[in-house]
Amino acid sequence: MIELYSTNVTVDSNSSIPLNNISIVKGSTAIHSAPASIQLNKSGVYMVSVNASITPAAAGTVSIQLAKDNILQLNALSSATGAADSISALSFHTLVQVKDNNTCCCNTSPTILQILNTG
Repeated sequence: MIELYSTNVTVDSNSSIPLNNISIVKGSTAIHSAPASIQLNKSGVYMVSVNASITPAAAGTVSIQLAKDNILQLNALSSATGAADSISALSFHTLVQVKDNNTCCCNTSPTILQILNTG
């Protein structure tokens, strides 16, 4: 289990959101592998919950989306229409499956999760 968060970060559109602070980490199944990445090291099903407060520089649609191994997950997306310099609350909850290798009943390589600013 891992819990990460960031505060007051500026993120360009279509870029990964850095997760700068670790508040909880238990074991090595899920680790903070880079500023904007979570690495899942064992096969299984993981619950991913994301909550964000976004302040856009200009009015328009703001959105965040989960990427699993660089593939956007359609079931893990949140968007809102925001006004310039006003806070929009975004969130999503989803399950992520890491499949095993049939030979050893383990995953063949780590699965990488990222949260992207897609708006």
